[in-house]
Amino acid sequence: MSSASPGVSTSMRGDRDPLVVAVESGLVSGQHQGASDVRAFLGIPYAAPPTGPLRWRPPQAVAAWQGVRPARALAPQCLQPKRPADSVYAEYAGLQPMSEGCLYLNVWSAAPSAKARWPVMVWFHGGAFQQGAGSNPVFVRGDLAEHGVVLVTFNYRLGPFGFMAHPGLSDESPARTSGNYGPLDMAAALGWVRRNIAAFGGDPEQVTLFGQSAGAAGIVDMMAAPRIKGLFARAIAQSFGVTQMNTLAQAERSGAAFADRIGAASPAALREIDAETLLARYQESGERWMPIVDGDFIAEPVRTTFAEGREAPVPFLTGWNADEGTTFPAAADAAALRRRLRASFGGRAADAEKFYPCTSDATARTASLALIGDELFAGGVWQAARAQARVAPTYVYYFDHAQPFRSEQHFSEADDAAALGVFHSAEYPYVFGSTAALTRDWGRADRRMTELMQAYWLQFAKHGDPNRAGLPHWPTFVDAGASPTVMRLAPEPGLIDVPRREQLAFAAGILPPKK
Repeated sequence: MSSASPGVSTSMRGDRDPLVVAVESGLVSGQHQGASDVRAFLGIPYAAPPTGPLRWRPPQAVAAWQGVRPARALAPQCLQPKRPADSVYAEYAGLQPMSEGCLYLNVWSAAPSAKARWPVMVWFHGGAFQQGAGSNPVFVRGDLAEHGVVLVTFNYRLGPFGFMAHPGLSDESPARTSGNYGPLDMAAALGWVRRNIAAFGGDPEQVTLFGQSAGAAGIVDMMAAPRIKGLFARAIAQSFGVTQMNTLAQAERSGAAFADRIGAASPAALREIDAETLLARYQESGERWMPIVDGDFIAEPVRTTFAEGREAPVPFLTGWNADEGTTFPAAADAAALRRRLRASFGGRAADAEKFYPCTSDATARTASLALIGDELFAGGVWQAARAQARVAPTYVYYFDHAQPFRSEQHFSEADDAAALGVFHSAEYPYVFGSTAALTRDWGRADRRMTELMQAYWLQFAKHGDPNRAGLPHWPTFVDAGASPTVMRLAPEPGLIDVPRREQLAFAAGILPPKK
């Protein structure tokens, strides 16, 4: 093992072998990615495998290794439910092995040496905190790292492995908490980047977090977590929602009830259950555990942190897609939507029908998809942007370009692929430059979309401002200002006001509907 400290210029080993890098646990060897100058270092452990006695514990340090560890193959994704083969997301994810021991990350760098200090982009994958991986083809087969940044993707624990709270687990913890193992993994990955990324030519002072859906929500959690401040300089949150978070007590009750149902009331008994069996029982239960207010890592509701201006004051780029709800189950009929409106809005349900009409079953199905987008994603983005704009430069986008599906393509989420519109996560291949990983009829407009989104994302990662010569000017967000400040991202981009402003305001409980 090299005696050089990770993160100093000698750790790339200079001209001797740029494919061998020293990180804190030992030497890793990567490979060139295609014909480009990008070097890929795949499957590097950033924490010990969270298996056996380490299941449901905070991420632990990696044991050092001797010699050179190959880093040329993607590690297994975290254990998770399998996707339907006919899902629009199946091609995004590909076929990957799974393992409970999954805390690995990947680094792509074309930096000429460890002295380069290139900006770093760390990707937080989505998947409702139940699915996903940093190794999905749509993330790893692109060209983002060819444009002057060091790219990092990583896995974090999911479902019952990442978010189970239980009184017995809290008793084991010095902080007297449990349940936020996935967010703790995210924090551990950022700590690894801080300590090691200079060895790959990255600048630990210029780290941009970017992610989508649950990954974007995780980033917002990082912005609200006091112990993470200083580990990143900028943040991009694509299509996230600031949702209601359970308390530790609520999560412990849910975990204890689950444990009782499967006949394993103690942490020791729970850890003896085979991982695949545990996942199957979790799926059968219908539980969907996510980050909680544990009083430690997440000390208070994220909404409260943002409302009171205590989040990290970092430049923020955020936005949502035109048709966020189309890959989610629609209300079956008008009666079902009325029940949903009563559950969501209570005494305001009648007013809600002005925005989400139930005049017929067909109208209700369409309206329910709009409601999903407004409640789960657009409303959260808008509220967080309004808050962050008070403490740091904030940029808001509206992604409005549909993928060009082939006529024969059909997916379980829609009768006709075209009906998906600009669906949740439709922006992936444009951000990563990975259109070749998907089977579509890509054309000139898609090439323009890739160039535009990468230019904005990269410029923001490098400078905290998406603007540069040759791009349409994107002003900082001002809600309800004299001029529109939301950038409509399409092959012909332009500024617009907040789309569906009245609906979003109503869904968020901020303004009543207009008469």
